[in-house]
Amino acid sequence: MSQYDVGSVLWIIHTDRPGLMAYRVVEEITKKSLDGEQIQYLVQPATPKSKTVQLESIKGQIFVDSEESKMKMIENATRAIDGIVVKIQNNVDKYFNNKDEKVIKHASVPKIQSSSSELKPGYEWITMDDGTKMQIKLPETMK
Repeated sequence: MSQYDVGSVLWIIHTDRPGLMAYRVVEEITKKSLDGEQIQYLVQPATPKSKTVQLESIKGQIFVDSEESKMKMIENATRAIDGIVVKIQNNVDKYFNNKDEKVIKHASVPKIQSSSSELKPGYEWITMDDGTKMQIKLPETMK
């Protein structure tokens, strides 16, 4: 009984080099001996001027459906990304959270008050939230 049909396309996620490649089964070879029956497959990659190779010589995970190979690659990528995030989070915890750093919550504006309480020409007094009075020049459109 054949595992793969001649003419079928196999999707292989390579383990010896990154990437996905499609191969078409071009030949099935059945060898019968005193030790039993052995089936070999010759496959052709979906690339120009490609030569047939033995399926068993290709290192990788074999899928008979492109969607299955896609899902496996997404799973592999998610696992790799999760590993990167955990590693970087460990670095953040190690290098940033163990230090006694003071976090500046609000920038404060120094209070500058004029020695004279006279209003400059073209300026108006405003009172800030903290009670500080300031002179500002309003544009003509806001007067």
